[in-house]
Amino acid sequence: MDSVYEMEKMREKFPIEMGRPFVFRFRPPNQNTLSELENGYIWFSDRSSLNDPLDSNPEFVKLSNDPEELQLLYKMVSDGILDKSTKKYFEENMSPIILNEFAKTKVAPFVDSFGIACFTMYPMNEELWKIYASNHKGICLQFDINKDIVFFDNLLPVQYVPKILERTYNPISEPNHIVDLFYKKTEEWSYEKELRLLKPTIGRERFKSKALQSIIIGDQAEPAFIQQIMEIVKKKYPGITVYQTLYPVKISDFKCRLIYGTI
Repeated sequence: MDSVYEMEKMREKFPIEMGRPFVFRFRPPNQNTLSELENGYIWFSDRSSLNDPLDSNPEFVKLSNDPEELQLLYKMVSDGILDKSTKKYFEENMSPIILNEFAKTKVAPFVDSFGIACFTMYPMNEELWKIYASNHKGICLQFDINKDIVFFDNLLPVQYVPKILERTYNPISEPNHIVDLFYKKTEEWSYEKELRLLKPTIGRERFKSKALQSIIIGDQAEPAFIQQIMEIVKKKYPGITVYQTLYPVKISDFKCRLIYGTI
């Protein structure tokens, strides 16, 4: 049975709400996680920090050589130059082909400038608990995207494909097409059921505290880490609920106990 369908069929049995508008984010038991909770932000990583070398790789982007597209790019740059002497120098020394060759060197830096944060559709995922929550020692955060629509704008599902193919980028006629690069992964990663959020910069992005609905702590979490989480919750998020999983973490047998808050 398809795992998403199974989740929808069974979710009424769970105290944790799933499906839209809820999304989940796994975090390891370290100081970065505690800092994110304490200060109410999510860290948006650069693409080189992702665990799949093919993920969002600019090597799969080919800048268009279409003559009409090159002319559009040339005209856009030329029209944007207001200083007369600079414009004259540009028109005398730069052709559409030369400009395109220069633009090709900027594709990789452009792709690398985006910040990426990863979420998933539900918390009953054994592999995610192992990989992204340090073998059940970390946490899983539940967010309600409707309570911070601006922050979660353009949160989109990753599409899993047999192979990552080279794509032609038309920077003028299809300026947003390059973003598609960030939402394609090979099928071997399909177990993640990933939802991805992009920001125009790398680093900290604050979310509204009301968007955080619950924290699910792994069954192998250390008591000291749990205590640190609880201190932050009571100080920063008194209205949320905190659960701890009971092994095993499976869609067919997902159990957790409430340790803070009310259902």
